[in-house]
Parts: sequence; structure tokens; C-alpha cells
Amino acid sequence: MIQNVNDSKMDTKRHHILNAAVEVFSRFGYRKTSMQDVADAAGMSRAALYLYFKNKDDLFRVLMERHHATATAEAEAGFAQTAPFERRLSAGLKAFVLSAMAPVQSSPYGQELFEANNTLAEDLNVATAARLQQLTQATIADAIEAGEISLGKVAVTPTLLAELIFCAIDGIKKGSDGLDQIEERIDALVRIVASATGSAG
Repeated sequence: MIQNVNDSKMDTKRHHILNAAVEVFSRFGYRKTSMQDVADAAGMSRAALYLYFKNKDDLFRVLMERHHATATAEAEAGFAQTAPFERRLSAGLKAFVLSAMAPVQSSPYGQELFEANNTLAEDLNVATAARLQQLTQATIADAIEAGEISLGKVAVTPTLLAELIFCAIDGIKKGSDGLDQIEERIDALVRIVASATGSAG
């Protein structure tokens, strides 16, 4: 499909606005940020900003859509690496989690932004989580088919193992102090999975 020139300009402008919004939300949090703040950061009038986004909720949700899409794409690239199972699993999980958590961790209003995401984009959270679990399951299944790992000793299916990994990842995100600790704990989780399934690493 050939994109209309005006549509292309619109997309470029929206991208510019979203980049500005990231900085503003990070600096002021969700509640204190106003559309005027975003307009100022984007170098445009408040009236012009409303041509692209209906209100602050709409702007934040679109920002979350882009954020979730980026995190998912980075996870897909990590899982698709040409590498042993342990490295693929680690790369995919860390790419997703670190990409998703970085903006929250870097802002003094991280918890507030996290809550805004849960309120305004809960359906995106559910869909993205399901996609991550699907990618994890596919990586496990591919490794079994290639003879890299076996689930015989642990007596679980690829689906159940992916679910357990996802539950562990959720706990790691909630219980860790900073991105470095998150990364360390994901590495530890992957080593446990690799050891239990016979991966050579």
C-alpha cells in the first residue's frame, strides 16, 4: 500500500510528539504533565497538539502502544538469534523486560507511570504478555525439536514451562531493585532452566 504524503508527514509529526512526551512524562509524572507541557516540549502550540491527540489519556495510550511494540520487537529479535538455547532464551527475555522497564526505572515517577499504564493500557499489557509467553514457548519447542534440550526429567510441557518462566519473570520485575538486579536474576533463571533441561549453554 502506498502511503499518502500527508499521512507520512502526520506519522513523522506524531513520532516527534511522542518522543517529546516521553521526556515530559518522565520528568513530571503522569498526573502533573499537561498537554501544554507536551506542546512546549514538541515546539508547537497546544491547539496544534490537539490535532494529533484527543487528550492526555489518548496521548499516553498511543505512547504505550509504541512502547509495547518496541519491547515486543526487541524480544522477537533476541529469541531469533542464531545461538544456543540458553543464550536465545536469555536474550529474548532480557530484551523484552529491560526495554519495558527502562523508562519506569529511569524516572522518579516510575510507579505513577506504571500505574497509569495499567489503567489506560491494560489490554495492551495482556496482549504483550501473551505474545512474550508465546515467543518463549516457541523457543522451547524449537530447542526440543532441534535436540538441544529435553523436558523428560522435569515432566512439563513447553506450554507449562513457558508459563512458569513468565510467572518467574513477573516476580523478578516486581521484586528487584533496579535494572542490573533484574538482568542478574533473569540470567540466574535461565541458567536454572538450561540446567534442568540439559542445555549445554
